[in-house]
Amino acid sequence: MMTPTNIISAVRVGFSILFLWIVLAGNWVNLKNESFGVFDSQGGAGFGIVAVVLGVLMLLVSLTLAAEKEFTIKPLAMGGNQILLTLGFASFITVLSFLIIVHSGSFRALGGVRGAGWGAAGAGLVAYFLPQAVMAGFGFLGGSSSTPLNDSDRQKIGFAVFVSGALIAIAPLFEWFKTEEGAWTGYEPGAPRMGFLLLALGGAMALVGFMRLRPKGLVEPGGRLSHPHLQTVVSLSVIFPLIGWLITGFQRDDMSTGVGVWIGLIAGIVLLGVSVFELTKREVTAS
Repeated sequence: MMTPTNIISAVRVGFSILFLWIVLAGNWVNLKNESFGVFDSQGGAGFGIVAVVLGVLMLLVSLTLAAEKEFTIKPLAMGGNQILLTLGFASFITVLSFLIIVHSGSFRALGGVRGAGWGAAGAGLVAYFLPQAVMAGFGFLGGSSSTPLNDSDRQKIGFAVFVSGALIAIAPLFEWFKTEEGAWTGYEPGAPRMGFLLLALGGAMALVGFMRLRPKGLVEPGGRLSHPHLQTVVSLSVIFPLIGWLITGFQRDDMSTGVGVWIGLIAGIVLLGVSVFELTKREVTAS
């Protein structure tokens, strides 16, 4: 019997399969006379490796959910749907970061890049719709509940979220990209402008942390998502693209990454640690 839940499960599996196939089969970078695939240092490079890992994980989680098997990381109050949402959003930000970098002036000039291939563009489009398919299923999961933190823990966590968010936002102010022609920060003209994604994500987390420091705190998002769930989504959406950028720098001889990338990565890991800590301190509904 095809229920709305079964339809959504099938859609999620379909999107996961389509994402992984496009990532692996498509071209990621087009030059004037040739194209490069997902694992080539001139193609997807580190971003391609990260996208494949995320694609495999999303497919495994979506298949497990479609089989109606219980899938919950109980100590962290993270269920399969929340994990799939996190992976889907991180996949979208990872591929979007790559698309931005490929069309940035100084990086594009390194190898005479014409633009991104259909593999990267298609994967970004699919990754855009997958989180929406996951969120559409939250409405069929029933009620949810969460317990509040005590004031001391709330203040500490709010401060940590604020600081880590601020560090993510300012990380691109430091050296981000180096070639024989020079060095750029993440916000300079001609630089790989994935830094502006970090500005948006980090700024949002800094605002959340600041609002949670207030005596009344900040209202939970609802819909089976608590503050630590969303903080986990953002932290992994920072960590995975930066890992892809670092791997790309290690793979290529004509460029390297700067200290700003490491600052952003460390800040993302701190935000993830704070989110995990909060999930262990509260009782929230895992879905």
